[in-house]
Amino acid sequence: MVATGEDQSPNGIFLASNESVYGPGERAREAISRSAGAVERYPDDGMARLADAIGARFGIDSETICCGFGSDDLLARLARAYLSPGDELIHSAHGYPKIPNYAYANDAVPVSAADRDFTADVDAILECVTDRTRIVMLANPDNPAGTYLSGVEVRRLHEYLRPEILLVLDSAYIEYVSAPDYENPLALIKSSTNVVMTRTFSKVFGLAGLRVGWVCGPVDIIDTLKRIGITFPISAPALAACEATLQDRDHFERVVGENHRIREMFSDVLKSLGFEVIPSQTNFVLVRFADPDQAICNHQALEADGIYARRLAGGEFARCVRFTLGMEEEMLRCIAVLEQGCQKDG
Repeated sequence: MVATGEDQSPNGIFLASNESVYGPGERAREAISRSAGAVERYPDDGMARLADAIGARFGIDSETICCGFGSDDLLARLARAYLSPGDELIHSAHGYPKIPNYAYANDAVPVSAADRDFTADVDAILECVTDRTRIVMLANPDNPAGTYLSGVEVRRLHEYLRPEILLVLDSAYIEYVSAPDYENPLALIKSSTNVVMTRTFSKVFGLAGLRVGWVCGPVDIIDTLKRIGITFPISAPALAACEATLQDRDHFERVVGENHRIREMFSDVLKSLGFEVIPSQTNFVLVRFADPDQAICNHQALEADGIYARRLAGGEFARCVRFTLGMEEEMLRCIAVLEQGCQKDG
C-alpha cells in the first residue's frame, strides 16, 4: 500500500530530510510487528542473512556485501580503515556535505575539487590527485543538488586513479535514477580492486528510522569493514523489515513511479513560473533563487504556511532551498506558496 496525504503530520508538511513520504510497504510493516516478539534476542546471523537477501534481490555475491546502521556508518568505516593521518580524501566542492568530516575524524585532509554547476567535475578531481591521495568519495546521484555523473564519466575517473586510491561511490539514491546514461557501479566493482558502492534502506524502501545500509566491494575490503564494525549491527526489527521489503516488488515499483511523476511535475511547473530548478535524479529537488535574501524570504514564506523544506547556507547553496518530494497535493501547495510569496528569480 502506498501512503496517502492523511499520513502526513497535522503539524506541517516535512520536506527537509529526503525520507520517503510513502514509507515502507505492508510486508515490511507486518514483519516489524512480528519481530517484536523476539527483541530480547540478538538476530541470529543477522548481517549474513541480510547480505544473502540483498544478494538475491540485486544479483550480487553476498560475500561482497557488508551491512551496517545506515550508509553513513559504512562511509565512516571506510575512512577509518583506509585513511591515515596526513592522507587526502578528495570530494566534490558542492557534494554530500558530510564527506569532509570522514577525513577530519581520522586526522586526514579533505580536498575540495571544483564542480560545474553543482555537478562533480572529473577533470577537476583528477587535478587534485597527489601522492597523498588515498580516497576519492562521491555521492552519485549527489546530495543536496540531485545531480549525477554518467557511467562514462565515472569509468573515466576510475581509469586515471592509481590502484591504491579507493573510489567510493555513495549510491543512496540510485533507485530513483531515470537518466539513460547513468550506470549502476556493479560492473565496475566486479572488474576492479579499488571501487566500492554504498547503498541504503532509508530512501526508496522507506526505512530511515531503522538505520540500515550496505556496501558492496572487493572481498578483502568487505572483510576489513566487517572486522571493524560493531557486533550485531542490524537490529531484529530492522532485519525483518529489510528482508520483507526486498521481496515487495510492487511497493518498490509504485514508489519509484510516483517519485518520477511528481519530480517531473514539480520541476516543470516551477520552471514554467520562472524559477530555476536544478535537474534532479533523486527524491528531492533543489531550487536556486536570485540571491540568498530571496532564498531566505521564500523559505520563511513556506514555514509560515507549515511547509518545512531544507534551507542550505554554505557556498552557492546559500541561494537555494531543497524540497524532498512529498505527495502531489503537498508539492502543489509548495508551488502555490512560492508563486505568491517572494519575487521569483530574475
